[in-house]
Amino acid sequence: MKLSQATTALCLYLSTAYAAPQGSAKNFYLVSCSDDTGNFDAIAYYPSGPSKSTTTWPPELSEVSRGRSAWEGVVREAEFERDNWFIATIDKGAAALKSGEIAGTGSFEGEPFVCFKQTGLLFRDGSTRCEKRYWCPSVDVGGGRGVRM
Repeated sequence: MKLSQATTALCLYLSTAYAAPQGSAKNFYLVSCSDDTGNFDAIAYYPSGPSKSTTTWPPELSEVSRGRSAWEGVVREAEFERDNWFIATIDKGAAALKSGEIAGTGSFEGEPFVCFKQTGLLFRDGSTRCEKRYWCPSVDVGGGRGVRM
């Protein structure tokens, strides 16, 4: 093996060995909102990473109930991307957790998510204001969809 071939092989090996796993950028927020028509609960979808601004609407927002109701101890579902469903299961008693603690799980067409207790403003735009209750980032480090069941 020539020196140039050995150097190329070593560089390829090192770039592969030190590459970070490429995971899914999908994030969901379980939120309680208010607007001119009253209160509602919703799930916000950020397909390209976590929320970066509190002044703009999320790429997709799906209402799951009118009025306020518990997120804890129930399964909530919301439709995104035309007939794809996010399913969130927040543990009973999760309302008492501290921000950042694991509160439940989620699934988006077979892709796994873990949900954390989170508080604070997700976004405000005009009369609409949504407060975070839970944040669910993907835990799929394979970058693809999981097996749909």
